Amino acid sequence: MTATHTTPTDPTVPPDAVTFVPASPGTVPLRNPAGAWALVVTSVRLGLPDHDYPTDPAHTDTAEMFAGVWLPAPPPAHVHRGDVVVRLTPPADNDPARVDVEVLAAAPGEWHTVATFAALDTRWPHHVATTVTTWMRALADRAEQELAVWVFASSIFGKNSPPRGPRPPGLADAAQVDPDAPDALADLIRAGELAIGDELVWNDHTATIGPHGELVHHTGPEELRISTVSALATSLATPTTVNGWHLWRRARDGRPLARLRADLATA
Repeated sequence: MTATHTTPTDPTVPPDAVTFVPASPGTVPLRNPAGAWALVVTSVRLGLPDHDYPTDPAHTDTAEMFAGVWLPAPPPAHVHRGDVVVRLTPPADNDPARVDVEVLAAAPGEWHTVATFAALDTRWPHHVATTVTTWMRALADRAEQELAVWVFASSIFGKNSPPRGPRPPGLADAAQVDPDAPDALADLIRAGELAIGDELVWNDHTATIGPHGELVHHTGPEELRISTVSALATSLATPTTVNGWHLWRRARDGRPLARLRADLATA
């Protein structure tokens, strides 16, 4: 199976990602590569329609950009909450020129199928791009909203702020990191891979890890944005929707958050 080319000059595409749009149709796979479980979508950008009536992905380039990283096995869903992946499987009639595409999102405890597309051709990225974008943005927005609620509650109740679940052993009460906040950094902080006050960098942007596992980004001389990994990255990458775990790097050594997260999952 021929792999699609990478796009190293686009800052929204991680160096280890493969790009399916733009790419020539002959390089777009119709099956998962050997040893791959699914493609975690890292970057997707929808094109602007040039007319008012609905576009047909079979003939219209719905996506301007579609890229991702192949995962060798299903990672723990609770660690990957907010990730959206696609799986390529043979259609019912095993037509080698067609593919069934399953879109899954990581929810607490499991990977949940959110959409399926049957018997597509090599233009499948254009068929699934809108669904993938919708879910990536919705999950990022929800994570940011949930973390905002936790930060607000902690500012009022302090250490007495009741968590939504039991606080894991070893997580310092003084840190007030919410262990249940999706797309926050509690797991990596607890494991010692990150610390409150550490800086993350991506594409000339710098964010600081706050006391609740949030990212604090200076948007102006006196302006701050408190956000989460993918929500902040997407706001900085708009109109491209991105998975921030594959873009943000630990400033002190350049290691991507995705690599730190993978190490945590296999520890």
